Amino acid sequence: MPSRRTLDRIYAGLAKTSQYVAFTALLAMTLVMVAEVLMRYFVGEPLGWNISLIEKVLLPGLVFLGLPWAYSVGAHVSAELVYDRLPHGIQRVLDWVARTLLVVCAVVLAYAGALVAVEDFMLGSAPPPLSSQIPVDTWTWRSFLPIGAGLMLMLVLIDTVRTGSGRRSDS
Repeated sequence: MPSRRTLDRIYAGLAKTSQYVAFTALLAMTLVMVAEVLMRYFVGEPLGWNISLIEKVLLPGLVFLGLPWAYSVGAHVSAELVYDRLPHGIQRVLDWVARTLLVVCAVVLAYAGALVAVEDFMLGSAPPPLSSQIPVDTWTWRSFLPIGAGLMLMLVLIDTVRTGSGRRSDS
């Protein structure tokens, strides 16, 4: 079993990578939309492919590849007002229930997303030629869900081993 220090480094590296990917996707969406406004209103020639790029690549990249970072910083819905007032024993049980649900959901998302991405890869699914869609095979952006869910699953499992309790550690 890896040492706590090794797990901490892996955890931090995955979370930081996810953060950079999410921020890059957000920055790219902003730049593409600014370029679209400039092209549409000042040049009179809209880009045409901008919506496809944002909805098929950048937004799924932001959401799904940002999952590990969101988990690592606790950017999820919680009821600390209620939770903090519960006895320690109930908190531990709730922590393990939440951790179990996270693992189950991450596994289901990774599996279902992988099935779709593999199917698209096997079928050679791609947008039609000369369409306003960006010419990227659909399996590439469909793989964001299983990758993001798989990485979040890794963080959840590392967190479980590192903390020894169900409670997410702050890294």
